[in-house]
Amino acid sequence: MKKIVAFILLTVLLVPALFACGGDKPAESSAPAEETSVDPKTVFVVPKSDLGEREFNILCWDFGYGSKSILGYSGEVLYNEENPDSVDLAKKNVIEIVEERFNCKINGEMVAGDKSIPTTIRNQVDGGLNEYDFVFDAIYATTPLVADGKLVDLYTVDTIDLSAPWWDQNAVKDLSLGHKLYFVAGDINTYDNQGTWCVLFNKTLKQSLNIEDDFYQLARDKKWTLDKFMEICSRPGITAETNGDGVLDEKDQWAFGTESYNMYVHLVAGGIKIAGKDADDLPYLTVAKDPEATYTQLAKILDFYNKHDIVMVANFSNYTNKGFPNVWEATVHKSFIEGRELFYMCGLINAASFRVMEDEFGILPVPLLYDSQDEYHHTVSMHNSTVMYIPQGVENIEQVGTVISALSEESRKYVTPAYYDVQLKYRDTRDNESGEMLDLIFSTRTFDVGAAYNWGSILGQYMMEDSNVASRFEAMIGSAQSKLEETVQAIEEMGV
Repeated sequence: MKKIVAFILLTVLLVPALFACGGDKPAESSAPAEETSVDPKTVFVVPKSDLGEREFNILCWDFGYGSKSILGYSGEVLYNEENPDSVDLAKKNVIEIVEERFNCKINGEMVAGDKSIPTTIRNQVDGGLNEYDFVFDAIYATTPLVADGKLVDLYTVDTIDLSAPWWDQNAVKDLSLGHKLYFVAGDINTYDNQGTWCVLFNKTLKQSLNIEDDFYQLARDKKWTLDKFMEICSRPGITAETNGDGVLDEKDQWAFGTESYNMYVHLVAGGIKIAGKDADDLPYLTVAKDPEATYTQLAKILDFYNKHDIVMVANFSNYTNKGFPNVWEATVHKSFIEGRELFYMCGLINAASFRVMEDEFGILPVPLLYDSQDEYHHTVSMHNSTVMYIPQGVENIEQVGTVISALSEESRKYVTPAYYDVQLKYRDTRDNESGEMLDLIFSTRTFDVGAAYNWGSILGQYMMEDSNVASRFEAMIGSAQSKLEETVQAIEEMGV
């Protein structure tokens, strides 16, 4: 945590020298740098301007609506005024700084349930309504708006510097198409962090099972591989029928709780995305270019997931047929909370709900797919993470870009450190190694443009119980390729 905050503050100090963009600068001093008393949080990079009391309106999807396992989410930039936590207080501080510094007002609205943000934005753009200046929504809901021409290419907004340190540079690089970028993530939003996938483990259960392996050291040594993970999960006595009814089900003890989406996550952990990009920043389907890599590894993962005496897959048919209102919360999530699950593969958003646990838990990276792999790769959920975008036709887009940039800069100073602090507190701050693992996970995040656009619903092929992997993909690659080409053509026809 100290390293993260120190790095953030150091970056804030150095940015004015890196970006010659004018604006207010700290007073020059002849004193050596180590003797300066300047508070780095008072250093501003985004130039100050008077926006004439303009009101900026934010629209944000409410991911926690109706969920028992997604807790504490109060929106992006927006904050909870009742019982605020440290992240809420940090966001409130950021808004107040930006409103005062730029003479503006920032309003926000969170929606969920039967409301549709994409429909709202289509109606706004087509009707010239200009209700919302920028939006935070899930990736999967955002991509259809791109081909429809409803979003602004962020590279065309002069007051947004996409090379600035408050933007996730992996998101900038990975989510562009044809050198155009229509949505992005960074310090301005936290739910992209919450939607980052990891492996949680029950430390108390590990100890009671007499498992001597040091999971953290395995991760440091890059010996935390899928093969090692499967070997641990397969050890006798970890998965066990424990409630005495003679049936191994969600009421018993499990080595591994997961869901079908995570088969895709394991592939990404090995660098196998749905889509890659060529030298012109245009996408291609990985499975079409190198089918054997996908087929071989997915078959191996699926074989592991089909070991129903070791692995509990929440949304495989043996649990979805039971009529649970929420199959995830009734199976893998409940088992982990109750101390009956050694490993649980999920998004960081679930961490808040585990504060009620009596057991201690830790966080680990997603295992390396290959034993010889040099680096970890961590994916961000297409459904449970946010990206930021600007609808076409907003009033004075350069002012919108200024406010977005200012909120991003200040969020880097205040919200990101608070977010780390809260995440570590969810683990009672007794597990310093988990903080180390968080650093590793966030530094190795990757965004899959193929999953984002999900051409031909190809993502679903990575999540099926059906073991006929090759035949399934071969039957739909043509359709997926056609949809990919339609998106590329639409973007190219938009021009600059």
